[in-house]
Amino acid sequence: MLVLWRTRSYAPPAQALSTAPTRYTEPLAALPSTPRVPSACFVFITRTMSLTKVRRTMFDIEQRFNARFHYPYVFLSELEFSAEFQLKVRSIASSNVTFALITHNWATSSNSTHINGNSNALGFHNMVRYWAHPFATHSALSTYTRVWRLEPGSHFPCDFATDPFRRMHNHKLQYAFAISLASPAPTIWFHALDFLRHSSHLLSASNSMAWLSPSSNNSTVCQFLTNSELVDLRFIRSPAYTALFERMDQKLTLNHNQWSKDDDVAVRSLAVALLLDASQVAWLDDLAYTHDLLSNCPADPELQKRCHCDPSESSHLLSMSCSARWTTAPQSLHIDPLDLL
Repeated sequence: MLVLWRTRSYAPPAQALSTAPTRYTEPLAALPSTPRVPSACFVFITRTMSLTKVRRTMFDIEQRFNARFHYPYVFLSELEFSAEFQLKVRSIASSNVTFALITHNWATSSNSTHINGNSNALGFHNMVRYWAHPFATHSALSTYTRVWRLEPGSHFPCDFATDPFRRMHNHKLQYAFAISLASPAPTIWFHALDFLRHSSHLLSASNSMAWLSPSSNNSTVCQFLTNSELVDLRFIRSPAYTALFERMDQKLTLNHNQWSKDDDVAVRSLAVALLLDASQVAWLDDLAYTHDLLSNCPADPELQKRCHCDPSESSHLLSMSCSARWTTAPQSLHIDPLDLL
């Protein structure tokens, strides 16, 4: 039997919609009362078309965390943001918002034409390259030392137990991640090994190469996912990181004429593992985060009281995850990088 449901149309109230910022004033009990870390901000690299996804992510961040601390947001794009985008983003933020145009170092000279006539594909490849390093030199970020990348559409299903920026500041961390996965070694990995042969003086003696390359033949590597990461910009701007990026940029441009999906992940992972001490890197295991099919969900019973994610589905339990391995004592993570050559 076919049953038809009658639906009633809904008309909103006649008064104009408010454009005042949405404020979340209820205190988040899970967070300690600590001041905001100076020179820290959220960063989106996105376009106007992603407005709905951007607002969903901002809603989570504001409700779960930022309504208490009011960290500012910086939005970067190679295209102008529409007036509607700017209005609706500001309406949900509890802090200052900056919109800036990317006018420098968005693409290499050899990658300035459309990919098969698809400007969106070109934009994606340029974005991958831009996040690998050039973003850190944008003037809109010149006054910041720590940034947290937010991916449009990502979800934060739990109240924050700590302020990740404060954790970085107090423990002198230069990199923090939510999710990491093992994958077949990308071509860029072998370019990095070539870089090692000529620049071994740049490498940290307390590196995390043993974590990055768990297989003896380098066929599989662990990588930090960059869609939710906290980064110290002084590290990204450093001569050592810049040298590694420029070498990878040169190799990719010559060999592929473009940056491919996840090449930014590979560059960041290589730089973090090679150039930083393992003690300067942390897994944010208490951060609840979901993007596409991947998630990080804390199992702590106290955290679960203000949560709606399933710890049994957390990606760190997957066989392909490398996150749990990071809890190993730092001294067991590093090896002489030249042993891999």
